[in-house]
Amino acid sequence: MGNDSSSSAAGGGATAPFASLDRLGIDAGAIDAAIAPFSVESGDYSWNRLLNRRRLKTVKRLVERLGGGRGKAEIREEYTHAWAAGYDRYRLDRRNLNPAPWLWRGRQLLLDPAAAARLRTLLFAAVIDDLKPKRILEVGSGNGINLLNLAGAFPGIEFTGLELTDEGVRQARSAQSDAEIAGILRAYSPLDTRDESAIGKIAFVQGDASAMPFEDSSFDLVMTVLAVEQMESIRAAALREIARVTRSHALMLEPFRDVNSRGLRRLYVKSRDYFRGSIDELRDYGLDPVWATDDFPQEAFLGTALVLARKTAAGPR
Repeated sequence: MGNDSSSSAAGGGATAPFASLDRLGIDAGAIDAAIAPFSVESGDYSWNRLLNRRRLKTVKRLVERLGGGRGKAEIREEYTHAWAAGYDRYRLDRRNLNPAPWLWRGRQLLLDPAAAARLRTLLFAAVIDDLKPKRILEVGSGNGINLLNLAGAFPGIEFTGLELTDEGVRQARSAQSDAEIAGILRAYSPLDTRDESAIGKIAFVQGDASAMPFEDSSFDLVMTVLAVEQMESIRAAALREIARVTRSHALMLEPFRDVNSRGLRRLYVKSRDYFRGSIDELRDYGLDPVWATDDFPQEAFLGTALVLARKTAAGPR
């Protein structure tokens, strides 16, 4: 995966190529299987009606935000509440699903939000298989769901999660010691578990992405998953820190401007005061994009791209 994709992006600051799942060695059938437990048949729901409802909320939020963007305190409060909801949302047999409109390869999908982390785990795992890092940091690890999904399948990797909120760190650490939660998460992960004790070895650290408590080049791979989206006000500092603490690569799944340039998606990003940087702008911070993909299920109202970038010897511009 890495050699084929990186060769087409090398040199001259060319735009990173967008790749398909097939090119990245990810099976589309596995993606469908991952989202199936959280997929809702149209029946009582209308895809278009749900999208229109989201459009109205977006316009209302835009009007409310005319006075300014979201501050760190507001973001911290929002996510503290989100992480306090616990891990029952990840039960594969959960019935009280709350679908939203998604798109993939021309298909209109109705998916509960819990489908997201499950399908993304397959994307991260493919990249980890290719790069074979020994130390991985996730910036903005939240309640730990991404690392908890990966650790058992990659027990030889040292995982660290950096999270701003007390509640996120508390929830992640509770999952490491609670047998019932561990069982829920073992079933939720689409990967084969090689070591059930591996989740207990993840280091969850509280800290700020704009001033990370790690030495230079501490990690082989630094990941972000809809975390930089919340850091528009500290975008430059956070991206420089990501480049500083990685030794080799950064893997970012974020709402880059490249996939949110028009229509409802553009308005939604603005209404939420989300990250609005482009993929090419990563070069300004010492990260050279190798490839990008948006070939996976996406919320209809918010686009994301998964981008692999290589740390440059020259560092930030």
